[in-house]
Amino acid sequence: MLFHTAPQCFFDSTLVRLTVFKCALEINFTNAPSSVMVYPKEDVELREKNTLICYVTGFYPAPVNFYWTKNGENVTQGTSTNVPYPNKDGSFNQFSRLEFIPQLGDIYSCTVKHLALDQPLTRIWADYFVWSNQLIRYYELALTAGLTGF
Repeated sequence: MLFHTAPQCFFDSTLVRLTVFKCALEINFTNAPSSVMVYPKEDVELREKNTLICYVTGFYPAPVNFYWTKNGENVTQGTSTNVPYPNKDGSFNQFSRLEFIPQLGDIYSCTVKHLALDQPLTRIWADYFVWSNQLIRYYELALTAGLTGF
């Protein structure tokens, strides 16, 4: 957190006849996102519609800006971003969504920009588990076909 303060202190005796010392501080602070995650809404199946979610938390002030890419190309179609929600500590969290149909070899990224960041944060999503399962199925079929002579 970055703090910039300029104290201006004074006495105020008008509040319910109590002498209260008040110190007005001009506070401008920012808090960079503490966490950025990208994950699918549902279990991923190739060629089946799904949604990628980019979740950011721990930032102040709101909002953050989201940018999506697919295979290095900017994507805006099928994206949505919610309004920031406050956390109990006064920071915020926010989501962005990208509707997508996963294809073998596709790589997606979510980049987050915020005024407290020196440079944007980018998280990459590529479902290697799906890729490896598809390769295993391919090799199982190839091995079966090779053993049976098909």
